[in-house]
Amino acid sequence: MFKGLLFFVKQGWKYDKKYVLWRVLYQFVSSMIPLAGILLPGYIIDELMGEQRIGRILVYVAVLAGYTLAATALSHYLSWDGFTRRCRVNAEFDNDLHRRLAECDYADLECPEFLDMQEKAKKFLYCDWHGFGYLLDSALNIIGQSFTVIGIIAVISTLNIWIVLLFLALSVVSAVISGKTKQKVFALSDQVTADQRSWMYCAGLFEDHTYAKEIRLNTMGRMLLNWERRCFTRINDNLKQQNDAYIGAGVVDAALVCVRQCAAYGYLVYEVMRGAVSIGSFAMYVSAVTAFGSALSAIMDSLAEIRAYDFYYDKLDEYISVPKTLRSGSKQPGKGPHTIEFRHVSYRYPGSESYALRDVNITLTPGQKLLIVGENGAGKSTFVKLLTRLYDPTEGQILLDGTDIRTLDYDSYMEAFSAAFQDYRLFSLSLKENVALARPMDEEKAEYLLRQVGFGDKLDSLPKGMDTAVTKIFDKEGIEPSGGEGQKIAIARALYKDAPVIVLDEPTAALDPRAEYELYHNFSRLTGDKTAVYISHRMAGAKFCDTVAVFENGSITEYGSHAELMERGGKYAELYGMQAAFYI
Repeated sequence: MFKGLLFFVKQGWKYDKKYVLWRVLYQFVSSMIPLAGILLPGYIIDELMGEQRIGRILVYVAVLAGYTLAATALSHYLSWDGFTRRCRVNAEFDNDLHRRLAECDYADLECPEFLDMQEKAKKFLYCDWHGFGYLLDSALNIIGQSFTVIGIIAVISTLNIWIVLLFLALSVVSAVISGKTKQKVFALSDQVTADQRSWMYCAGLFEDHTYAKEIRLNTMGRMLLNWERRCFTRINDNLKQQNDAYIGAGVVDAALVCVRQCAAYGYLVYEVMRGAVSIGSFAMYVSAVTAFGSALSAIMDSLAEIRAYDFYYDKLDEYISVPKTLRSGSKQPGKGPHTIEFRHVSYRYPGSESYALRDVNITLTPGQKLLIVGENGAGKSTFVKLLTRLYDPTEGQILLDGTDIRTLDYDSYMEAFSAAFQDYRLFSLSLKENVALARPMDEEKAEYLLRQVGFGDKLDSLPKGMDTAVTKIFDKEGIEPSGGEGQKIAIARALYKDAPVIVLDEPTAALDPRAEYELYHNFSRLTGDKTAVYISHRMAGAKFCDTVAVFENGSITEYGSHAELMERGGKYAELYGMQAAFYI
């Protein structure tokens, strides 16, 4: 039951020990304030209705006011400083969680089960948006309220022990009903995870300007609005069921409170009327009864919260324990140049019955320029993802200089590759930072490469030059690059990394004819003695590549130079002829 609670205690202690200590001290100090407010007013009233000794009254008032002042001031400090520390712990844990996402297997990020697991883990971490650490606060609240309850029991038990037992029984009944209600609510809440993901995705489409043209040109507005409505209607129907359960439990709890109050007041009035209890004691007991019920209800509610949220802890534990299989190796590769060999490599996507690649055998030698061609779905992108180790083979081996890459340190292996993918992404950083990314900044080198890939004219038109922000998210004077301009930045980024192997995935897809010509013309000079893997539907790339690999149905069906494959008259010659026909 307390696995989730222990998790928060460990995380809080790990990042800021005072966060946990402050929360414990806050509960202790705060729990004593109600006791002072219960006991001392009774003594003051009895003194006023009795001997009226001014000195004693002043002492009672001074003790009550002094303790209330000190305890309230200290509890405010512990509460707000604790909240500051809680925010810090939250940020540290978020950072740690994002590190896990950055290091998890790429395939997991494409897996719906992993994404659902992630959403359920967030439900535990942030307790349905009550905030990080809410569960720990609930647990510590039990400690604080327990101090209050023990003190109040000591007061009420001097009146009648049966009153205490009645209150305990009523509180237990209320807690059982509350616990069952929360379990029902959490079971219902678990059903809406997929709908919430769909709703957030759909809402994001309206807010992401990159989809604006598609939405307008295809008159998708009404369709998306209906999709969004279906999602939030299912969610709201679910919420209504949850809230109806809370309403029912609330009515029962109100009835139990009524029974408790009637029993307490009835008994106290009777005792006062027969002279067994003074007016001051009556006021003290009435305050004690009210505080006792509130404190006991708070304890039971907190226990129910802990028990309910503990259900989600298993999802969090599963989420943060997903193995990072790609990072199991530890060997350090050499600096290059490298020989890379695919040896009987096959790959099948999770959940698929067919192979995306089947028995691929190919060797990349240092300095080789390889063009990969093939129709859509032939396996080209899967080959590149295996080469750059976004996936590991389902069968077979990939060797780097004779060593199975699964035994190599993952990050060190990645240092061997630069890549400009067709679905590149630019970041809301400056132009120079978009080129350098995580590499040490060399502004002259970044500018040189941008000019070499044809971005020079655009760069000269920017008042801030290399310091120009990409996108307008953080700077209204930033630029929104066109498809071709963005592709040039992505290519410059790949060249800036200066890795031994460079992968260019459809690098000219968004370029105009002049820019494409300049890239082709400068290709050999830009890549130098690096190994280059060039994926393209445009056969002109064969003119500056040593060899061509033709992919078909997940296999390499032809391999050789442009001249050899044209002479063979196979699939490559057919594709080349179809494309060339438009230019003859």
